[in-house]
Amino acid sequence: AVGGMVLMGSPGTAGTLASTAVLVSAVNIGGGFMITQRMLDMFKRPGDPEEHNDVYVLPAAVLGGGAIVGSVLGFSEMTNMAYLGA
Repeated sequence: AVGGMVLMGSPGTAGTLASTAVLVSAVNIGGGFMITQRMLDMFKRPGDPEEHNDVYVLPAAVLGGGAIVGSVLGFSEMTNMAYLGA
């Protein structure tokens, strides 16, 4: 995944393959978290408090939105900061 991130800005086939590798890695990581949560849910008791795991999406949405806004408005520094934060 790290090598793909380094090469993502490359033009041509290398950039396309790198972007594809990063996408596949992200799907793999997300699937791993989903499977882990399903396994942990097997050990829940009826009296356990409710979990709010959906709140973890907010930082990703803010950083992703910052990257999109920065690239649309032409602020390369803002785009780089959102990229590094993600």
